[in-house]
Amino acid sequence: MTVKHCNLCGELAAEHKAKEFKHTYKGTSFVINQPADWCGACGEGIINPEDNLSTSVEVQTEKSKIDGLLPPRAIKAIRKKLGFTQREASKYFGGGANAFNRYENGVNPPSRPLSLLLITLENDPSALKKAIANSNGSFDYLISANDESLVVSSDKAL
Repeated sequence: MTVKHCNLCGELAAEHKAKEFKHTYKGTSFVINQPADWCGACGEGIINPEDNLSTSVEVQTEKSKIDGLLPPRAIKAIRKKLGFTQREASKYFGGGANAFNRYENGVNPPSRPLSLLLITLENDPSALKKAIANSNGSFDYLISANDESLVVSSDKAL
């Protein structure tokens, strides 16, 4: 490994490596292996954006356990089970065009209602079709002509 000067203390003792790092969230602690430029002299670390992103799923998974929400990998598995791309899932469930990308990469947590809905749909994927069928056309603006797998129109049988 290459040793370089620490940006904080100036000593020639910083190395880019992973180190156990304790997080505390809502009074609960957990440890992850956090890559960073760790200084052997002052003990501090500089976490660059790539290092932060590399642990975001792991950190969000731990936070999800504490908050009682779906973790990133479960969100991805359920979305795939339902047959949606990230953009399609965002279109149907809201949160913006890139919402599911952000949930699945640990950038943002899902809301509690979204977690509950995804758990429900994992157990009964047909529930989404039923909801659309019972919407009396209020979901028509969400359905494009290419989404025949869900519904042709809200007043036709699925």
